[in-house]
Amino acid sequence: MALTSASLYGLTWFINYWAFLGLEEITGVNWIFLPAGIRLLCTLLFGFWGTLGLWAASFLIATQFVYPEQFVYGLTVSVLSALSPYLIYLSARRYFGLLPSLHNLSPQKLLVLCGAFGMLNAIFHHSWYLFSETNSISLKSFVAMATGDIAGAVIVMYALKIALMLFPKAKAISNNR
Repeated sequence: MALTSASLYGLTWFINYWAFLGLEEITGVNWIFLPAGIRLLCTLLFGFWGTLGLWAASFLIATQFVYPEQFVYGLTVSVLSALSPYLIYLSARRYFGLLPSLHNLSPQKLLVLCGAFGMLNAIFHHSWYLFSETNSISLKSFVAMATGDIAGAVIVMYALKIALMLFPKAKAISNNR
């Protein structure tokens, strides 16, 4: 589960990097960020192990690719990247009775989770950016991160939901776990 999460996140991160480079507001902040959807999906599906895989992939990307000269900065960003969807996962279990198959998540609940995740992630990251004084942040970069994370989460989660509706056999297999 951790390896699956790490692989999916890493692959999606690099695809997003190449596909949406022109939509990057500041380093690490995109107006569309599909990996946010993978973060939320893997955490909701795999819980702690999904979070661990996301952290590992985020750590490697942050320290080797995005911030190679700033180890502590990359380490912190990777922890925040994995922590925000995990907190949303814990909240979904508590308040929505989240099941491992996710079949009890209505479209409305899914939208709430995507929005809460995008906002929480932007708050965590921008708090760190402000504290560390190493990234040029602004209200615009906060809005870009929140928007990009929410958009990425909505795109990934609803694409999966639509795919499950179009392919009932896959849905039945998912529900039997």
